[in-house]
Amino acid sequence: MKKILRIAAVLVSLVALASQAAPPPPAPVSSIIVMPWDLNQNQNLPRELKAQGFSHATVYLNWSDIESRKGQYEFAQYHRHLDAIVNGGLSLLLVIDMGGRPYKDETGQLVPNMSTVPQWITTAHPDMAMRNFSGDPSWQPDFTDASIRKYADPFIAQTVDHFSKRYPGKVLGYAIGLQEEHEIKYGQMGYQWRDYKESTQDAFAKKYNAKQPIINYNNHIAAGVPKAEPLLHAHKEFRETRLQEATCAYANVIRSKGAEAIGYFAETFTSHDAIYATGVVEKLAPCIDIAVIDFNFYDGYGLVADPDVLPTLANYMGSLGYKKVMVGAYGERWEAAKKTPELIPVIQQAVAQSLAQPHVMGYEIGGFHHQAGGGPLAGLQLNKLHARIAKPGPAVTAGTERRVRIGILGSTTNFHVWHGEKSAGRNTHRDALFASYKILSSEPGMQVHVIGEKTLLADEPIIQQLDAILVPHQAAMPQNIKTKLATYWKKGGVLIQDMRLGEFDENGKPTFDWMHEVFGIANIEWKKNGGVFLIDGKVYRLKPTRRMYTSYASMAPRPGYKVLAREPLKREDRGIMVRGERTLAFGFMPQLVEDETRDAWRKLFVREISNVANSNTSASK
Repeated sequence: MKKILRIAAVLVSLVALASQAAPPPPAPVSSIIVMPWDLNQNQNLPRELKAQGFSHATVYLNWSDIESRKGQYEFAQYHRHLDAIVNGGLSLLLVIDMGGRPYKDETGQLVPNMSTVPQWITTAHPDMAMRNFSGDPSWQPDFTDASIRKYADPFIAQTVDHFSKRYPGKVLGYAIGLQEEHEIKYGQMGYQWRDYKESTQDAFAKKYNAKQPIINYNNHIAAGVPKAEPLLHAHKEFRETRLQEATCAYANVIRSKGAEAIGYFAETFTSHDAIYATGVVEKLAPCIDIAVIDFNFYDGYGLVADPDVLPTLANYMGSLGYKKVMVGAYGERWEAAKKTPELIPVIQQAVAQSLAQPHVMGYEIGGFHHQAGGGPLAGLQLNKLHARIAKPGPAVTAGTERRVRIGILGSTTNFHVWHGEKSAGRNTHRDALFASYKILSSEPGMQVHVIGEKTLLADEPIIQQLDAILVPHQAAMPQNIKTKLATYWKKGGVLIQDMRLGEFDENGKPTFDWMHEVFGIANIEWKKNGGVFLIDGKVYRLKPTRRMYTSYASMAPRPGYKVLAREPLKREDRGIMVRGERTLAFGFMPQLVEDETRDAWRKLFVREISNVANSNTSASK
């Protein structure tokens, strides 16, 4: 009997330990932007949002409201609305708005000649505003200006201290609003780059002994050679460094009060990366506790119903080292076009895919009219969505085969050089990168990470864990990145490209090189009219398509390399795929084929990448 009791006791203990070891995953943070006029129109809104599935409300705190008089901080005007939100069952995400957004009153009406920066500052320091390259001032204050820093630090400290004490345990964190759209970037109205005010010009001249370049044109890769700017990359680093310094300084003030610093980041890898300096995202992981990567389902030209953008960017944020990430899905462009119902299922899919990633802790919704009871947002069915979320376990479990680990390089320099790119009616570089992630990450045998230039330059641990690195149509690249890629290859890694790797340097100057020595390319001939290729005895046809902007590059291999996709009508050994022992070069972008041959080319894309990457994993066993 005693033995039976001992066994029973052990079993009970094991059950208890098992239940302790595997607690249920925390519910995702689900926030929605709530404005004063939303609450004025519907006093029951917080409870309706809570019932719908939201856990947080994102609220903007205007500097001009809190410190309308120098050194005097008034918070009471926010208590009524924030109390209602908290009493309605929601927690808070507070945005400290000091970026110069045009001011709206409680009814949502614009107030002329006012911004979220106090008027006493703009009156006393008229030169603190940023200017574009035409000399026109903006509402956006220069976040590097000494007067702004002097006043902003105590404002942030007082604000964080007050609301943290009033709503203990109810504030997720405080977001840094550097400019009018709240993201960590340069704000912009039209194609007029900021900042070109006198003090900024002087700072640039002191460092580089030259004026900032004036960039008032686009670079389209279909046009051939871009307009080279000798100081383009220097300008990029200058702007991103200033953003980094300001953001980290303000984040430290927030952290000094025991709160978490939140940073909003706009969609990167786009035609507008350069003008906004969004590459700063690669430099801020040490300063930001919670990173929000957002997308408004718009590419600068038209509406984009793409559910894969946010999951791809969320993956990228994890590779950069951000431990806690939220995705932001905004629909203001779709609202304006009266197409919101069409966007809801896209958001649903984007959020679900993003939340499946272990470092993604939640999401934010914004840009919609809040008709929580029966409006379009009700179609999100968040409670059901949250119930289905299951975070992935370890990448490898006992008895399963190890997945091939592939890094996909997204070069911010590439998107900086090709500013305004729209050769195919869209950004071809962006499409090649995002399509590569979508296709490869859906393969059960692959574990995919979107990595950045900083990941390579800093020799981050993730690089040593990768079996292969794919560089999808990054036609402009600094030499130091190419050197890092070559070093990775020399140390035993696999390199893959889908044409034009680093054909131009970081300033747009041609290099006439696709890392030919590494990839075994003897020479290249450009073709415009499509072609027929023989691959493993099977005929493949490639047709011209606008999305790829060009047809293909016919490559001749160097000794020791072989052609995988031959042009059967050619006498010499040429084709559109060249394979080495640990390299693979495509002379086109199979992931962007859109005609009836699409599935065949995508299967080939996956198969050949898997073959070369697996050859490396087999050799390492």
